[in-house]
Amino acid sequence: MHGVIFTSFRDYLVAAHGPATASAVFEAEPEYLLSQAYLDESLGRLVALASARTGLEADEIVFEFGVFTAEISFARLYAFFDSSPSAREFLLTVETRIHELVRETIPNAGPPHLDVSTNGGDGVSIVYTSPRRLCVLLRGLTEGASRHYGEHAEMNERTCMLRGDLACAFDVSFSAGFPSA
Repeated sequence: MHGVIFTSFRDYLVAAHGPATASAVFEAEPEYLLSQAYLDESLGRLVALASARTGLEADEIVFEFGVFTAEISFARLYAFFDSSPSAREFLLTVETRIHELVRETIPNAGPPHLDVSTNGGDGVSIVYTSPRRLCVLLRGLTEGASRHYGEHAEMNERTCMLRGDLACAFDVSFSAGFPSA
């Protein structure tokens, strides 16, 4: 898994749960570098530690982390956010602009495969495949990207690897503003 995921997870914990929580969760961890790939199991371990520390369910942490990562971390790292006028247009380019670059430059980072296509006037369909089966993270990343553009993503999951399907398939529609709490 790409090192940016781990550095962003630490940043998320600091922002959402405070420096003490981040320090406790990362206490025995190595320094994660943006230019390296790390074992997938490491993220699962960190999420479990964060869940125990915060009292939140692991899926809630992963979703919130996804929102933070797209809205804050990725938006700072990837200029592609600035070259797209909307979340829809950005998502249509993620596989070719970001994931292909990561595959070429960081061996073993293994980003998921996304097949993003237009769906209706303003929506997209996303087919997600990854042995990590982190569709909850994809939900958060999609919402975070949407928030970056002042939008909200409404996601309908048609199929899910966690229910035994071969891939997760989402229909996504966008609206102005943020979701109500």
